[in-house]
Amino acid sequence: MRGVRNGISSRRPRIVVADDSTVAREGIAAIIRDLPYTLCGLATDQQTTSELLAEHHPDLLLIEPFFGNRDGIFFLKELAGRFPETRILVISKQAEEVYAERALRAGASGYWAKTGSREELIQAIETVLAGELHVSPGIALVAVHRLIENPAVYRHASNLTDRELHVFGLIGAGFGTNRIAKELGISPRTVETYNEHIKVKLGYPDAEGLRRGARDWFRLNRR
Repeated sequence: MRGVRNGISSRRPRIVVADDSTVAREGIAAIIRDLPYTLCGLATDQQTTSELLAEHHPDLLLIEPFFGNRDGIFFLKELAGRFPETRILVISKQAEEVYAERALRAGASGYWAKTGSREELIQAIETVLAGELHVSPGIALVAVHRLIENPAVYRHASNLTDRELHVFGLIGAGFGTNRIAKELGISPRTVETYNEHIKVKLGYPDAEGLRRGARDWFRLNRR
Protein backbone atom coordinates (compact mmCIF):
# COMPACT_ATOMS: atom_id res chain seq x y z
CA MET A 1 0.00 0.00 0.00
CA ARG A 2 1.29 3.45 -0.89
CA GLY A 3 2.05 5.99 1.81
CA VAL A 4 -0.97 7.79 3.15
CA ARG A 5 -1.36 11.35 4.29
CA ASN A 6 -1.06 13.34 7.50
CA GLY A 7 0.47 10.71 9.74
CA ILE A 8 -2.19 8.04 9.35
CA SER A 9 0.42 5.67 7.86
CA SER A 10 1.24 4.62 11.46
CA ARG A 11 -2.24 3.12 11.91
CA ARG A 12 -4.91 1.42 9.86
CA PRO A 13 -6.95 3.99 7.93
CA ARG A 14 -10.61 4.07 8.99
CA ILE A 15 -13.27 3.73 6.32
CA VAL A 16 -17.07 4.05 6.15
CA VAL A 17 -19.05 2.56 3.25
CA ALA A 18 -22.40 4.09 2.26
CA ASP A 19 -24.66 2.58 -0.39
CA ASP A 20 -28.38 1.78 -0.52
CA SER A 21 -27.69 -1.35 -2.60
CA THR A 22 -27.12 -4.36 -0.34
CA VAL A 23 -25.10 -6.19 -3.00
CA ALA A 24 -22.81 -3.22 -3.68
CA ARG A 25 -22.46 -2.30 -0.01
CA GLU A 26 -21.59 -5.80 1.17
CA GLY A 27 -19.33 -6.44 -1.81
CA ILE A 28 -17.29 -3.32 -1.18
CA ALA A 29 -17.20 -4.07 2.54
CA ALA A 30 -15.80 -7.53 1.79
CA ILE A 31 -13.00 -5.97 -0.24
CA ILE A 32 -12.20 -3.52 2.57
CA ARG A 33 -12.04 -6.33 5.13
CA ASP A 34 -9.36 -8.06 3.05
CA LEU A 35 -7.17 -4.96 3.12
CA PRO A 36 -5.17 -3.28 5.91
CA TYR A 37 -8.00 -0.89 6.74
CA THR A 38 -10.54 -0.61 9.55
CA LEU A 39 -14.18 -0.72 8.44
CA CYS A 40 -16.03 1.58 10.85
CA GLY A 41 -19.55 1.01 9.58
CA LEU A 42 -22.01 0.58 6.75
CA ALA A 43 -24.65 3.16 5.89
CA THR A 44 -27.82 2.59 3.91
CA ASP A 45 -29.09 6.17 3.61
CA GLN A 46 -28.02 9.79 3.96
CA GLN A 47 -28.95 10.10 7.62
CA THR A 48 -27.00 7.00 8.66
CA THR A 49 -24.02 8.21 6.63
CA SER A 50 -23.95 11.52 8.48
CA GLU A 51 -24.31 9.76 11.83
CA LEU A 52 -21.42 7.38 11.15
CA LEU A 53 -19.15 10.22 10.04
CA ALA A 54 -20.00 12.21 13.16
CA GLU A 55 -19.32 9.19 15.37
CA HIS A 56 -16.13 7.81 13.80
CA HIS A 57 -14.55 10.70 11.85
CA PRO A 58 -13.09 8.22 9.36
CA ASP A 59 -10.19 8.93 7.02
CA LEU A 60 -12.22 7.91 3.99
CA LEU A 61 -15.87 7.63 2.99
CA LEU A 62 -16.77 5.35 0.08
CA ILE A 63 -20.21 6.47 -1.03
CA GLU A 64 -22.89 6.05 -3.65
CA PRO A 65 -24.36 9.50 -2.99
CA PHE A 66 -27.47 9.07 -5.13
CA PHE A 67 -29.71 7.49 -2.49
CA GLY A 68 -33.07 6.93 -4.11
CA ASN A 69 -34.19 10.13 -5.84
CA ARG A 70 -32.22 12.45 -3.56
CA ASP A 71 -29.69 14.99 -4.82
CA GLY A 72 -26.35 13.26 -4.46
CA ILE A 73 -24.20 16.24 -5.46
CA PHE A 74 -25.83 18.49 -2.88
CA PHE A 75 -25.28 15.78 -0.26
CA LEU A 76 -21.58 15.57 -1.17
CA LYS A 77 -21.25 19.33 -0.68
CA GLU A 78 -22.89 19.03 2.71
CA LEU A 79 -20.60 16.20 3.84
CA ALA A 80 -17.45 17.90 2.56
CA GLY A 81 -18.38 21.03 4.50
CA ARG A 82 -19.28 19.25 7.74
CA PHE A 83 -16.47 16.68 7.75
CA PRO A 84 -13.43 18.23 6.04
CA GLU A 85 -11.08 15.72 7.67
CA THR A 86 -12.76 12.84 5.82
CA ARG A 87 -11.80 12.30 2.20
CA ILE A 88 -14.62 11.17 -0.09
CA LEU A 89 -14.42 8.58 -2.86
CA VAL A 90 -17.63 8.35 -4.88
CA ILE A 91 -18.48 4.80 -5.99
CA SER A 92 -21.39 5.12 -8.35
CA LYS A 93 -23.43 3.53 -11.10
CA GLN A 94 -24.03 6.98 -12.57
CA ALA A 95 -22.15 7.91 -15.76
CA GLU A 96 -18.65 9.12 -14.88
CA GLU A 97 -18.52 11.51 -17.82
CA VAL A 98 -21.60 13.27 -16.44
CA TYR A 99 -21.03 13.20 -12.68
CA ALA A 100 -17.29 12.86 -11.95
CA GLU A 101 -16.46 16.52 -12.49
CA ARG A 102 -19.50 17.64 -10.49
CA ALA A 103 -18.55 15.32 -7.63
CA LEU A 104 -15.02 16.73 -7.49
CA ARG A 105 -16.37 20.27 -7.48
CA ALA A 106 -18.67 19.31 -4.61
CA GLY A 107 -15.70 18.22 -2.51
CA ALA A 108 -15.07 14.58 -3.40
CA SER A 109 -11.49 13.44 -3.93
CA GLY A 110 -12.27 10.72 -6.43
CA TYR A 111 -14.85 8.97 -8.57
CA TRP A 112 -14.91 5.23 -9.27
CA ALA A 113 -17.50 3.71 -11.59
CA LYS A 114 -19.07 0.47 -10.36
CA THR A 115 -18.29 -1.11 -13.72
CA GLY A 116 -14.61 -1.06 -12.72
CA SER A 117 -12.60 -3.98 -11.37
CA ARG A 118 -11.66 -4.85 -7.80
CA GLU A 119 -8.06 -3.87 -8.53
CA GLU A 120 -9.17 -0.49 -9.87
CA LEU A 121 -11.21 0.15 -6.74
CA ILE A 122 -8.22 -0.67 -4.53
CA GLN A 123 -6.06 1.68 -6.58
CA ALA A 124 -8.67 4.42 -6.23
CA ILE A 125 -8.78 3.94 -2.44
CA GLU A 126 -4.99 4.09 -2.15
CA THR A 127 -4.81 7.17 -4.38
CA VAL A 128 -7.38 9.11 -2.36
CA LEU A 129 -5.88 8.07 0.98
CA ALA A 130 -2.52 9.33 -0.31
CA GLY A 131 -4.07 12.77 -0.65
CA GLU A 132 -4.44 12.71 -4.43
CA LEU A 133 -7.42 12.90 -6.77
CA HIS A 134 -8.73 9.85 -8.59
CA VAL A 135 -10.75 9.66 -11.78
CA SER A 136 -10.35 7.36 -14.75
CA PRO A 137 -7.53 8.28 -17.16
CA GLY A 138 -10.08 9.12 -19.84
CA ILE A 139 -11.93 11.62 -17.67
CA ALA A 140 -8.69 13.16 -16.42
CA LEU A 141 -7.40 13.69 -19.94
CA VAL A 142 -10.66 15.26 -21.10
CA ALA A 143 -10.40 17.76 -18.24
CA VAL A 144 -6.72 18.46 -18.87
CA HIS A 145 -7.23 19.07 -22.59
CA ARG A 146 -10.13 21.38 -21.74
CA LEU A 147 -7.78 23.40 -19.55
CA ILE A 148 -5.06 23.57 -22.18
CA GLU A 149 -7.47 24.66 -24.90
CA ASN A 150 -8.90 27.44 -22.73
CA PRO A 151 -6.63 30.53 -22.64
CA ALA A 152 -8.11 31.61 -19.32
CA VAL A 153 -6.28 28.82 -17.51
CA TYR A 154 -2.98 30.61 -18.05
CA ARG A 155 -4.05 33.23 -15.53
CA HIS A 156 -2.43 31.27 -12.67
CA ALA A 157 0.35 29.56 -14.63
CA SER A 158 1.44 32.05 -17.26
CA ASN A 159 5.15 31.38 -16.71
CA LEU A 160 4.87 27.71 -17.71
CA THR A 161 5.61 26.34 -21.14
CA ASP A 162 2.87 24.40 -22.91
CA ARG A 163 4.43 21.07 -21.89
CA GLU A 164 4.93 22.21 -18.31
CA LEU A 165 1.30 23.29 -18.16
CA HIS A 166 0.24 19.88 -19.47
CA VAL A 167 2.32 18.14 -16.80
CA PHE A 168 0.94 20.51 -14.14
CA GLY A 169 -2.60 19.70 -15.22
CA LEU A 170 -1.95 15.96 -15.12
CA ILE A 171 -0.52 16.27 -11.61
CA GLY A 172 -3.66 18.13 -10.59
CA ALA A 173 -5.79 15.40 -12.16
CA GLY A 174 -4.14 12.83 -9.88
CA PHE A 175 -1.57 11.34 -12.27
CA GLY A 176 1.71 10.15 -10.75
CA THR A 177 5.12 10.40 -12.42
CA ASN A 178 4.94 7.05 -14.20
CA ARG A 179 1.42 7.65 -15.53
CA ILE A 180 2.40 11.08 -16.82
CA ALA A 181 5.47 9.62 -18.51
CA LYS A 182 3.39 6.95 -20.20
CA GLU A 183 0.72 9.40 -21.31
CA LEU A 184 3.21 11.88 -22.79
CA GLY A 185 5.60 9.30 -24.19
CA ILE A 186 8.57 10.54 -22.18
CA SER A 187 10.74 9.10 -19.42
CA PRO A 188 9.93 9.41 -15.71
CA ARG A 189 13.21 11.30 -15.30
CA THR A 190 12.02 13.88 -17.82
CA VAL A 191 8.75 14.24 -15.91
CA GLU A 192 10.74 14.85 -12.73
CA THR A 193 12.71 17.54 -14.55
CA TYR A 194 9.47 19.22 -15.58
CA ASN A 195 8.30 18.99 -11.97
CA GLU A 196 11.42 20.78 -10.79
CA HIS A 197 10.96 23.54 -13.36
CA ILE A 198 7.32 24.00 -12.33
CA LYS A 199 8.23 24.16 -8.64
CA VAL A 200 10.79 26.89 -9.30
CA LYS A 201 8.54 28.92 -11.59
CA LEU A 202 5.49 28.76 -9.34
CA GLY A 203 7.33 28.93 -6.02
CA TYR A 204 6.39 25.58 -4.50
CA PRO A 205 8.84 24.52 -1.75
CA ASP A 206 8.60 20.77 -2.28
CA ALA A 207 6.80 17.94 -4.10
CA GLU A 208 3.85 17.96 -1.70
CA GLY A 209 3.39 21.68 -2.22
CA LEU A 210 3.44 21.11 -5.98
CA ARG A 211 0.79 18.39 -5.77
CA ARG A 212 -1.42 20.46 -3.49
CA GLY A 213 -1.11 23.53 -5.69
CA ALA A 214 -1.80 21.52 -8.84
CA ARG A 215 -4.92 19.99 -7.31
CA ASP A 216 -6.22 23.40 -6.20
CA TRP A 217 -5.49 24.93 -9.60
CA PHE A 218 -7.08 21.99 -11.40
CA ARG A 219 -10.30 22.34 -9.42
CA LEU A 220 -10.39 26.14 -9.74
CA ASN A 221 -10.00 26.18 -13.50
CA ARG A 222 -12.61 23.50 -14.14
CA ARG A 223 -15.42 25.69 -12.81
